[in-house]
Amino acid sequence: MTRHLSSIAFKATVEKIIRNRNEESEAILELISGIIGDRSFIMGKVFNAVANIAEIDIDLLCSELFEDYKWELVIDLSKAKTKLQAFIMIYANSNNSISTASGMEKSRFSRLQNGELQELYADEVYGLAKAFGLKPSQLFNYFYGDGERPVVGL
Repeated sequence: MTRHLSSIAFKATVEKIIRNRNEESEAILELISGIIGDRSFIMGKVFNAVANIAEIDIDLLCSELFEDYKWELVIDLSKAKTKLQAFIMIYANSNNSISTASGMEKSRFSRLQNGELQELYADEVYGLAKAFGLKPSQLFNYFYGDGERPVVGL
């Protein structure tokens, strides 16, 4: 079962980073608290917004917050036995293998994919990015910013 990023842990890490910069931090911390609100867990959209407002590198923030997150590559081209297999590997993964590789609960992944649920948690965006060999910032920027669709498997 996935353990989502708590608002308390997220706020504490962001506050530490901001205060370490020796900036005037109270106004930005108040703004960030308003964005986070009273949620227990951090959604991907909130994670992205806070990182952008606080001007924190998403990849560095992810590596600090998700260092214990379990994931595996969905596409490991080193396991391909032929060029054909390597070529089609990115298209031949089941939903179960993707949810398992990204560390996401299978039922939640299915509900997100069919539109029953709309929002990914921040750790789920991170897990998907890592499972597909992407930088987390690429997926956060694609889902919540103006980033291009990341190319997987190249």
